[in-house]
Amino acid sequence: MGKKDDRLGSALHTAAAEFINRESNRRSLITVTRVDWPEGEKQARVFLSVFPQNQTPAAMDFISRQHSEFMVFLKKSVKLHVLPHVTFLPDPEMGNVASTPQA
Repeated sequence: MGKKDDRLGSALHTAAAEFINRESNRRSLITVTRVDWPEGEKQARVFLSVFPQNQTPAAMDFISRQHSEFMVFLKKSVKLHVLPHVTFLPDPEMGNVASTPQA
């Protein structure tokens, strides 16, 4: 990835973390671990770590319900010509249980 792509991925990472921090009920710690946004792609994947891990399904349900609000927040907070389609996923590298992708 080039510098521009790194900045866009970093901006998406920051926006997702800020949104989750603001909207979360704090029953679990939800952390944005990484963003996968291949160059030229219209799809971005945001990987999350949840502690305690048994709260992963509830956290993924929360982020699924908040998806449209997140997209409004992203549009306001990050200047992009075209918003990517964002999918939130539990980060398997952090030991979180696999789940279906959350749009």
